Amino acid sequence: MFPIFSISDAYRRSLGGLLENAGCGPHEAAWDRLEHPDFRLRRYAPLAADPLPVLIVPAPIKRAYIFDLLPGVSVVRRLIQAGFAVYLYEWPEDQDGKSDLESSISSLSLAAEMIATEHRGPSILIGHSLGGTLAAVTASIEPHLVSKLVLVEAPLKFGEQTGALGPLVLSSPTVPPCSVPGSLLDVASVVAAPEEFVIGRYSDSCTSILDPEALAIHLAVIRWSLDEFAPSGPLIQDVIELLYREDRFARNDLHVLGRVARSDLLGKLPIAAIVDHASRVVPSSSVLGALKDPSIFPYEPEVGVALQHVGPLVGRQAHREIWPKLIDWMRGR
Repeated sequence: MFPIFSISDAYRRSLGGLLENAGCGPHEAAWDRLEHPDFRLRRYAPLAADPLPVLIVPAPIKRAYIFDLLPGVSVVRRLIQAGFAVYLYEWPEDQDGKSDLESSISSLSLAAEMIATEHRGPSILIGHSLGGTLAAVTASIEPHLVSKLVLVEAPLKFGEQTGALGPLVLSSPTVPPCSVPGSLLDVASVVAAPEEFVIGRYSDSCTSILDPEALAIHLAVIRWSLDEFAPSGPLIQDVIELLYREDRFARNDLHVLGRVARSDLLGKLPIAAIVDHASRVVPSSSVLGALKDPSIFPYEPEVGVALQHVGPLVGRQAHREIWPKLIDWMRGR
């Protein structure tokens, strides 16, 4: 259905491969893969005995390794060193276009249930961007599987709080029932927020060029951004219709798996939110507007992250100032 964008995906992946061959790819920690008919996880060996489990949910439009990009700015490594048992959810590249919102929530629930059985207790869920949205929906209908919820630049309330993507989403046509090329989503992001995805990216490259560490992170993020992912058309259509246009989760009227996912039920869980108060991609009101008394960790835009939307995951300042405090919160201090 999108031959031009599919060709663009292949071209961009080839550029990403060239960057990786030049040494700009990820340097990931060792992991084992857990295969299940309904989900796939990366499992990292914990350093502590009887560790608390953490399930990381990336956005379902890019590769999961943004959470483990480089050793010095790796959320995965930081959590392992803090003594957690870390699991990283891997979204499938849905060539058949069969996955929708309900099946995605079902897969996350099954993964959380498997981890709860393995560790005899619920997980801490950490979700970034749309992955955080889906993690929050899962937590609202399966609270017994979630001990705490960490949202990183994750929108919950749409409508007037949608931000820069609002006008584009509201005017978008129906998505066909097939996988959606990643390049198409990239173009949509650029049109919606060029200051973030074009101007900000090139500005960051200029300010990083005299800082070798910042430049290494910048180039690794660029390599990751070229690693195209083709999510399911039905999932993207459900996100557009049920979340962006109808704002059903925030309105406590999202029907999934025979239940009603209600954002107001999140008030029963301890929740932390990393928010960028300057962001137009995920306005802080979109994250905080649906929550009651969350623990808030503000993110300040910084140099060397290429895209500020992933800055909380790969930023040096974020790893110095936010994640140690957030890990203390996760431990219950």
